[in-house]
Amino acid sequence: MEDSAYSTPVTPVVEYFKNHPLLHQGSPMLYQAYNELDHSRLPDVIESINGPEDMFCEELARGACVNTHTTKEQEHNADVMLGLVYMMVGGVDEAHDLVLPYSLPFDSEWGGPAILDSPALGNATYSHALVHRTEGKYVGELGMIGWENARSWFNETPSDHVLFKRFSDIAENTALKFDVDEKDKALMDEIKGGQSWNWESLTELFSRSCQSDALTLLCNELHNLEISMVLEHCNGIVNVDRKTS
Repeated sequence: MEDSAYSTPVTPVVEYFKNHPLLHQGSPMLYQAYNELDHSRLPDVIESINGPEDMFCEELARGACVNTHTTKEQEHNADVMLGLVYMMVGGVDEAHDLVLPYSLPFDSEWGGPAILDSPALGNATYSHALVHRTEGKYVGELGMIGWENARSWFNETPSDHVLFKRFSDIAENTALKFDVDEKDKALMDEIKGGQSWNWESLTELFSRSCQSDALTLLCNELHNLEISMVLEHCNGIVNVDRKTS
């Protein structure tokens, strides 16, 4: 149920993100544990977020008089959703640390103990890929640049993830509507290789978008659209039984 309303603390962050979209061409990461990060470096709008419990629409649950018991799927996706909320305001390291336990099958310095066989695995690996795509051109963990690391995490994301086909179609339509010249179109056709957009070809496009201003703008729009879609998808899971009728 992906049309569930956002919680009161999350709503202003979503509005902030609409007015302050991320640039896709990268920002270096700090690679520090969550409790060591200085959250005060982030915009004030994030101060209302205290933890994954803020992802839940408790006021909707009270208003609808529905069962407020939460499942493991909801709780784990609330952590992933919290990571995406941080990503929206530039907290890429916070996002990284929050999705690591669900996406990495072993304990890590930054994410802590691994949570194996999580029902949030698909959304966590997807979000992990978006973290490193946001890292972009910068060198990060294992000496990999962000785009390269993003490719590896997209490969870990289940190929039948519900958003893959949906976003491929959106990317196709957005690219068609964008004002790009023949040189840009030729580059996009070369990258796509006659196929529909997928996460490998899109990441390649992102890594080469600096070749033109139009491609930069296109990739900025696609990057922010995709983050919004994954957040909305997670919110639909977290608040699946909390939507007013």
